[in-house]
Amino acid sequence: MQPFSRFLVYFLAVARHRSIRKAAESLHIAGSAINRHILLGEKQLQTPLFERLPSGMRLTAAGELLYGCARRWVKDLDDLNRQIDDLKGIRRGQVDLLAPEALSRAFLPELVSRMKDSHPGVVLNVNIRDNRQIHRTLLSGEGDLALVLDPEEMRDLVVIRRMSFPLGFVCRPDHALARHAAVRLAQCADYPMVVPEQPLALSSVFERLLERGRIIPSIAARANNVQMIISLAMTGIGICFLSYLDVMSEVMRGDLAFVPLVGANVPHLTLALVHDRTRQLSRITHLVETSVEDIMSRHVV
Repeated sequence: MQPFSRFLVYFLAVARHRSIRKAAESLHIAGSAINRHILLGEKQLQTPLFERLPSGMRLTAAGELLYGCARRWVKDLDDLNRQIDDLKGIRRGQVDLLAPEALSRAFLPELVSRMKDSHPGVVLNVNIRDNRQIHRTLLSGEGDLALVLDPEEMRDLVVIRRMSFPLGFVCRPDHALARHAAVRLAQCADYPMVVPEQPLALSSVFERLLERGRIIPSIAARANNVQMIISLAMTGIGICFLSYLDVMSEVMRGDLAFVPLVGANVPHLTLALVHDRTRQLSRITHLVETSVEDIMSRHVV
């Protein structure tokens, strides 16, 4: 059963594809029929919903408002269906999880594997997004749960679990620095370093720490990509300033050592598991939530 009007179905398709032709292909409907319903909807609302450009269809301000509402309606219906399935005792469904790219190397693969083993009927849709956009994307109805790094604005969100990852230096296990349980920045100044560059957020953090400590590092290389920095550390080019989250998988395998940086001005990287305050989580979503919390608890350094 399709609970939404043809207009809304067609509107969502055109907004998503930014083209009547592509929307028609995806829905297997004549483009003229889609265009006719869009025009009727605009007439009823007494405002244009799309700008008709040579390159395609672009939402107007009113269209953006309707698109946001429609996305939430579709998501709410999906939530309702899953809650009804819960009442029936059904253990199948899907959960949309939003997460930053930093979690894609170790944390998320472990989560997907665990969910597949414990609940093979549950499909976990992992959507990698820019960390700065996750808050807005979750509130627009495009996710059930989200993992956010260093969250700032939390009024609209419920924080289910929060944990901190230390910042520190990464080196090969046979490096002299690896013998320390923790270090201060001044202890590392004489070692060749691979320095993080913009747009990595760690770049500005590292610069502030150097300025406050009045330390001039011995720079072996600079890189603006975490994977590149890790590769340089593994070759022994120098020690690297990263978070434990960045090298979790390498440290667990024994390929690299992580030494936390201590000091009054040294911040931590915060990871929060959150959901939209206005939405009720389904039982299936709670299963994913529990698995995420368990993995977070086991990775506390």
